[in-house]
Order: sequence, then C-alpha cells, then structure tokens
Amino acid sequence: MNLRPWLQHYDKEVPSTLVYPEVTLTRFLCDTADASPEAIATTLNDADITYGKLNAKINGFAHALLSLGIRKGDRVALLLPNSPTYVIAYYAALKIGALVVNLNVDTKGDTLALLLRDAGARILVSLDLFLENIQPVLEQTPVEQLIIHSVFGLEKNGVAASGAIPLLIFNELVAAHPQTEPDALVRPDDIAVLQYTGGTTGTPKSASLTHRNLVTSISQIASWIQISDAGNAPVICILPFFHVFGMTACLNLSVYKGYRMILVPMFDWSSIVTFLEMIKTYRPISFPAIPAIWAALVSYPDAERYPLGAIAVATSGGAPLPGWVQEKYLRLTGRRIVEAYGLSESASATHIAPFKAEIPPGSIGLPLPDTDAKIVDLETGKSECPVGEVGELIVKGPQVMQGYWRNPQQSAAALRSGWLHTGDLARMDAEGFFYLVDRKDDLIITSGFNVYPSDVEAVLEQDPDVDAAAAVGMPDRIKGEIVAAFVVPAESSSIDRRRLIAHCRKHLPEQAVPRTFRIVDAIPLSPIGKPLRRVLRDQMRSSGSGGASKGESTADG
Repeated sequence: MNLRPWLQHYDKEVPSTLVYPEVTLTRFLCDTADASPEAIATTLNDADITYGKLNAKINGFAHALLSLGIRKGDRVALLLPNSPTYVIAYYAALKIGALVVNLNVDTKGDTLALLLRDAGARILVSLDLFLENIQPVLEQTPVEQLIIHSVFGLEKNGVAASGAIPLLIFNELVAAHPQTEPDALVRPDDIAVLQYTGGTTGTPKSASLTHRNLVTSISQIASWIQISDAGNAPVICILPFFHVFGMTACLNLSVYKGYRMILVPMFDWSSIVTFLEMIKTYRPISFPAIPAIWAALVSYPDAERYPLGAIAVATSGGAPLPGWVQEKYLRLTGRRIVEAYGLSESASATHIAPFKAEIPPGSIGLPLPDTDAKIVDLETGKSECPVGEVGELIVKGPQVMQGYWRNPQQSAAALRSGWLHTGDLARMDAEGFFYLVDRKDDLIITSGFNVYPSDVEAVLEQDPDVDAAAAVGMPDRIKGEIVAAFVVPAESSSIDRRRLIAHCRKHLPEQAVPRTFRIVDAIPLSPIGKPLRRVLRDQMRSSGSGGASKGESTADG
C-alpha cells in the first residue's frame, strides 16, 4: 500500500519537501530585530515592546545568566505565564546554549520539586505571585538561584526564598548587564527545550527538542500557511507558551515572521467578551486556540457582532474540534477553523488541514512536508492497518524529538525504527486524510469490545442538560472494564439519569453505554483543554470501584 497517498494533495505552492536553514532558533529573533527594530514584538495591557528593545533585554538577561555561572547545557526552568518576562528568559537561555525547562504555571508541591529534580534545573525564573508555591519545595531541588519578576512587590514583604537560596529580581538583572550579543557557540543539533508531556501528574517525561527540531517545525508550518509580507500583523497569544502548541504557533512563529504578540497571561472563561473585543480591536492575522475556546467564542449571544471572519488563520488543536463549533463558525464567518494535530514529542504539529482546499469534516488534515504518518495495529505496532481501521498513529519527520530526557527506556518504547509511536488512536481514509479518535491509554475494553471515550463524551454532550462530560474505564470482574461517565450539569439544569441512559442507548452500542454516572462540578482539564482522564481514573480507584456512591448511580438505577 502507498504510505503517502496524501502526496496527491501537494502542489507547487506547498512542496512535499523543504530545505531547512542550518541555524539555531535565536537566529530568527536576531534577523527580525535587525530587519524591523521598531516593529512591536509584544503587547501586554497596552504596554508595547519593540523587537529592537526586546532583543536588547534578551541580551541583558543572557549576560546575567552567564554572570550567575550558567553555561551551555545547563537547565533554566521557567514557571511563567505569557509575558515579556517569559519571552526574554526563553530566548536569553537559548542564546547561551542553556536548555529551557517549560513548566505549567499550575505546577506546585511535590510535582514541582519532582520536575525540577528530573530536569536538574540550576535556575528557576518565576513571578512573585507564585512564591507561595515555590517556597516550600525549593530546598528539595537542585535550584541554585531563584529569579523573580516582581509584579506585586511580594518579595519586599517577607515572602522570599527559604534557606540559603538567593532571590534575585529579574528587571534588576536585565538592567545591570550589557545589551550586546553574548559570545556562545550554539549548534542546530544542541537541545533547546525540555518539554514535559502528560500533564502534571504521573511519572515525569520530558521531550528533548533541539534547535533543529524547533526551526524545522516553524519552517513546515510557515510553508503550509503560505502567508507572506504580512508585516507586523498581530497574533493573539492565548495559548500558554509553556505548552508546545503555544510555544510554536504563537511565540516562535511570531518571532520568525515579525508578528506582534498580543499576550494573554491567563484565560478567564467568564470574560469571553474581553477576547471578542480583542479580536475586534486587533483583527489578528492568527488566533491559535483549543476547541473549548472556539466553542465559547461562537456560543456568545452577540458573537455575530464581532469580526471573527477577519482572522486569516483560525486554527484549533489539542483535541478534536466538535462539529457543531465548526458549523457555527462557518455560519458566522463564511470561513472554517483549520484543525491541526501535534504533540510535545514532535515540537508541535505533524498534521494540519489544507488552507486552500475543502477537507472531510472532523479530519486533522494531512502530514506536513517531510513528515510520514501511518496507522498500525495496537497489538504489535508493526502491521499497517487497512484504510478506515482504527489503530495507533505513528509519525516520522525532522521535527520529531531526540528522545526523552535521561530516560532511555521510555525513549526506546516511543521511538522505534525511526517512527514516533504517538499513543493516539486514529484512522486514515483512502484520500490520505487523518482522523483522531482517542488516546491509546484511554481506550476502554469491555467484554472484548473497544470503546472510545470521545465517542461516549460526544453523545453525552449532545444532551441539553449536560455542559461537559468525560468517560473512563472502571475495572469490572466479569467484563474487564465498564464505562463510567463523569457529567457536569448545564447551568440551571439537573441530570435525569434514566433519560440520559436512554439517550446514550439511542446513539451508542450497548457496550459503550455508561454503567455508572458521577455528577461533578467540573472536569479536570490539561492546559490545552483535554480531559485528564487519568485523574478521573485515580479518583475512581481512590473511592473504590464497586457500587454507586453519593452523586453516582448505575445505568439500571
């Protein structure tokens, strides 16, 4: 079988292979700052920083890190939201050959200590806002210096690092050091970023991404989008930079193209109108977001008053985009949201839907240039599945990581014969379009039947009384597993379990109908909106797997 049927969709505008520059990621920053020093690089709360000034600050912090003894190969951890501080610290570390350790800002306690130890981080850069979370664990880590950007002056009010670990002020360090380019030899194949994957629970696993991986990923995405000469166009950066999607699609791509980053430090679900006004004000060329954000934007009662159609590149990733969201966006704008697929291990995207062609609904699109993909059987991971059959998606390309940081066993399990085994269940149609189904480790096997949680969740969320839902497998002595559903009621609604079961039986095979329901206030989500089913399974185990508890009922009860 032809492993690359999607080649028929490439044309002279989107080549199937590219020539990549032999540079490090920071070369793009320097080129943009040299070519357009007065162009605006970042906007936060109406405060702008130009590319020229941004690069000068980056150089200042790079020299500060060198003065603190940080050298090529050392790890600099960032516990920061989207902010100029993040951008400066990120590129400064890369300029001197240090490795950026990306940390979710919600990480705290034992998990924070574990990740800092796993990475071997010598420096931690954060905000005074997070000192309360950092302070109790810092001495359990290899961190030698804590650098704080002062927002509220908390470090002056006695909230400081514990013990002998010094606390330094970010802006003071930047101002005290020269703004010239640092003298450091950094090569394309040097590791640039340690990108933790799998949420904030479980065993730490960090993808080692080189400068080459990141440069390749940016080049692939830019060639696919095919937008040139847009100047200092704005990009709304609502995706966190500490996540690989935001790091590539918002931060690195913007710097490469010379775009203006409109920084959103935290997303507030109660302020959807704020983001609609932001779109109205800036008319961004790009707005990468997760499906939950798109759903909230198109569902706003007065959404038609806002120029959503002015977004040239409206992209969605991180999870499958619900069909109703796509349909509503199309009705509002006459355009569609472009779905993308990627993962930490591939420096972001491996698949994107074509921008200039119609694609089948629900497809994550085609592999990017120089990227191979196929579907293999779940048992051995070796046999290619027939067209339309669900299996594990595996990919190969120059954007794929070198392995997991200091973890040869997990690296060998994920990278086999040059292929990255993603752990995602997917299928491919006869035209070469790919469709994401679920996570391999979330697959529920009941009485020998495969049940995909996303199928169950989609049916549950069709019910008007359901705001959100998640499905997981619960151990069962007879069937192996049964389907358990966590359900969040819609506002001013209550869940009629019998009616919900009848609804599920109407749309799902019997083995996929949830056998137990738990009514909850919220579904735990990852930073990009994926349900953390592992957390829900842990809750199931901790409360006992048998019978129904308060807020829970069986399918027959």
